[in-house]
Amino acid sequence: MSIREPLPPDIIELLRAGGISEDQVEIAIPSDIDEKGQFGQEWLVVAGGHVWVFSRNGHGAVPVRSVPLRQIEGTDTHALVSNVALEVNVGGRPVPLLRYSNSVAGRFARAAKAIEQLSQGHPLYGEDTADDYDTRHCRSCGRVLLDGSTICPRCLKKAHILRRLLAMARPYWGKMGLITVLLIAGVAVDLFPPYLTKTLIDQVLRSGAHPEWLAYLVGGLLGLQVVRIVITIATARSTTAVSTRFTFDLRESMFARLQQLSLRFHDRNSVGRLMTRVSQDTEELSGFLGQMSHFALNIMLIIGIGAVLFAMNPRLGLFILVPGPLVMLATYRFWRFIRPKFNRYWYARWRINSTLNASLSGIRVVKAFAQEEREARRFGERNRQLLRVRLDVDNSWATFHPLVSFVFGLGGLLVWYVGGKDVLAGEITLGTLIAFINYLGMFYGPLSSLTQISQALNRFLTAAQRILEILDQEPEIVEAEKPVPLPRLKGDIRFEHVSFGYDRYNLVLRDVSFHIRPGEFIGIVGQSGAGKTTIVNLLCRFYDAVDGAIYLDGLDIRQIRQADLRSQIGLVLQEPFLFRGSLADNIAYARPHATRDEIIRAAKAANAHDFIVRRPEGYDTLVGEHGAGLSGGEKQRISIARAILHDPRILILDEATSSVDTETERLIQEALNTLVRGRTTIAIAHRLSTLANADRILVIQRGRLVEEGTPAELMRLRGVFYNFVQTQTQLGLIEKDRQVAEALLAHV
Repeated sequence: MSIREPLPPDIIELLRAGGISEDQVEIAIPSDIDEKGQFGQEWLVVAGGHVWVFSRNGHGAVPVRSVPLRQIEGTDTHALVSNVALEVNVGGRPVPLLRYSNSVAGRFARAAKAIEQLSQGHPLYGEDTADDYDTRHCRSCGRVLLDGSTICPRCLKKAHILRRLLAMARPYWGKMGLITVLLIAGVAVDLFPPYLTKTLIDQVLRSGAHPEWLAYLVGGLLGLQVVRIVITIATARSTTAVSTRFTFDLRESMFARLQQLSLRFHDRNSVGRLMTRVSQDTEELSGFLGQMSHFALNIMLIIGIGAVLFAMNPRLGLFILVPGPLVMLATYRFWRFIRPKFNRYWYARWRINSTLNASLSGIRVVKAFAQEEREARRFGERNRQLLRVRLDVDNSWATFHPLVSFVFGLGGLLVWYVGGKDVLAGEITLGTLIAFINYLGMFYGPLSSLTQISQALNRFLTAAQRILEILDQEPEIVEAEKPVPLPRLKGDIRFEHVSFGYDRYNLVLRDVSFHIRPGEFIGIVGQSGAGKTTIVNLLCRFYDAVDGAIYLDGLDIRQIRQADLRSQIGLVLQEPFLFRGSLADNIAYARPHATRDEIIRAAKAANAHDFIVRRPEGYDTLVGEHGAGLSGGEKQRISIARAILHDPRILILDEATSSVDTETERLIQEALNTLVRGRTTIAIAHRLSTLANADRILVIQRGRLVEEGTPAELMRLRGVFYNFVQTQTQLGLIEKDRQVAEALLAHV
C-alpha cells in the first residue's frame, strides 16, 4: 500500500466540482479514526495546491478542512492515548488535520514528510509514494517475516542459495577436484568385490573347477579392502580440511560484515540472534562440502552399480527399479512437509539464545530485583518451545526413514523371489544371484541415503539463508567514491538544516542549524528524547542525515573517510563500556600500540592512577565484562583516560558525571578539565556543574534548536533554559550544582 490510493467516487466528484482533476492528486490515504476520535474514515488528500481532509460518514464525503500548501511551514505528529494526531504549522501555530491509529502510523508519517516536500516546492517521485516502510511483511507473498529478518523463507530460491554457496567455495575447487577423483576411484574399487565373490562361488566353491584360485581371490578381496581404506581416509581428511577451512573463512567474513554494518542494523537485531548466526549457523554449514561429497559418491555408486546390474541381468535390473519412483515422490512431498518445521526450529533456537544472552548480560539487575524465578520461567518457556519443534522435526524423520527402508526391503525380497526361481530353473548361477544381492545392497544403500538429502538440504538452506542475509546486507553508511583526506582537525563544526529520524519518516531532529568554532565548549540541554544524543550520532556519522549537511572544517562529513573522521573524535559516555581484559588494555583500546608510560600519563591525567596502583596487579588487573569489579566512577575515569590517550580534536561528553557521587564527580570533573583543554567540546548534560565552563549552550526541544547563546544570554531570555535552571534550583541539588544555579540566576 502506498500514500497514493484510488479515491472513492464521491471524493473524486467533490474535487472535480472544485476544478481539480484526478490526475492532480499527489497524496490520497484513508485514516481509520474520525474527527470525534471514534473508529471511522477520513481521507487525507493533497491536490490542487491544497491539503484536504474529507470525512466519509456513510452519507457521502464531506470536506472537513483545507490548508493551502504554500502556507504550510512544517508538519508534526503527536502520540495521544489511543491514536496519533497529524498537524501542520501555519503562521507559527499548529493546525490539526486528522487522527489515525498506530496501525497506519507509518504511512501517515510518510505522508507528513511528503507534505513538507511539496510545501517547499519539491516534487514527489515514484519512490516517494511507493510503500517501503513496512518491513514486517514479505513484499511478494505478504507473509510475516521473522524478527529482524528481511528475507522470506518461502520466496527464497533454493537453487540460488546453492549457487551462492558453490561460488563462495570457489577457492577450494582445486581440492574439491582431488576429492572427486578419490570418490571415483573409491566407486571403482567398490564395484570389484561382488564380482570376485561371484567367481569364488561359481568357479571355486560350487564347481571346484579352479581350486587354486581360492588364495588369489581371497587375497584380491583383502587387497581391495586395504585400497578402499586408504582412499576412504584420504577422502575424509581432504573433505574435512576443505569444509573446516570453508567454515573458518565464512565465520570471519560474517564477523567482518557485522563490523561494517551500520548501527541501524544492530539496533534491529539482538545480540543473541547474531551470535546464533555467526557460531551455530556456520557450524551447520561446516558439513556442506562433506555432505555434498557423500551425496556425489552415492550418485556415482547408483550409476555404476545400476550399469553393472543391468549388464548382469536386465530382467532382474528392472525389478530393482520398482521402489525408486515411489520413494522419490515420497521424498519430494516430505521435503515440502518438513521445511517449515526446520524454519520453526531455527527460529526457536535463536530465540532461546537471545533470551539467554539478555538474561546473563543483565544478571545484576535480575538479582537486584529478585527475578531469578521469572527469568528461569521465561527461559523454560523458550526451552519448551525449542523442545516441541525439535521433537516435531525428529519424529517426522523417525517415521519417514523406516518407511523408506521398508519399501526398499520389499524390493530386495522381490529380487530374492524372482532370482531364486531363475536359479532353480537353471537360468542363472547361484554366484550370479549372490553377486546380484550384494550389488543390490550397495545400490539401495546410496539410494536410501539420497532420500535424506532433503533433511540435509533443509538444514543447509535454512542456515545458508540466514548467513547470506547478513553477508548480503549493505552498510547504510557508505564511503564516498573518492573520500577526501582529513588532516588534523581544527574542530570547526557546522550543522546546516539537518533533519533526521531513526525511521526516516518520523523525524527526531527537524531543520537544526548551528556553528561551533574551534576550541569552543558547547553544552547541549533538553528533555529526554529531544534529540541531544542524535546530534552526537550524526556528528560521528553513525547515521546519515535525512536532509541537510554536516561540515567539519568546511568538509562535508559524507566525503570524509569514516576511519579518519572517528580517529579525531573522542566519546565519553554516561555508561562507559569496558572490555574483558586488563585495565591497561582498556585504556589503550583506541591506541593498541601505546607504551606503558603513555598509558600511565593518561591515567594520571584522568585521576585514575591512584586507584589503579592500589590494586595488587596494578595496570594488569583484569576486569570482567562491562567493567565488572570496578565502581561507576572508576569505570568513568578509565573511559576518560582512554579518551585522553586517544587525543581527539573533538570531544563529546554524554552525561559523563550524571550518576556518580560528589567526590567522584570532583575527580572526574578535574580530569575533564584536563581533557577539554584546547579541544572543541560538546557536552550533553542534565547537571549544571557540567555546564559551568560552557562558552555557549544549545537548547533542543522536540527535535528543534529553540535557544542558543551564552548561559547569561539565555537566562536573560527567560525561556526554556531559564525554566531548566529554575527547575534545578527547586530540586535537592549537590553543592556544585547549587553554586552554578545561583551564579546563573544572578544574570537575570
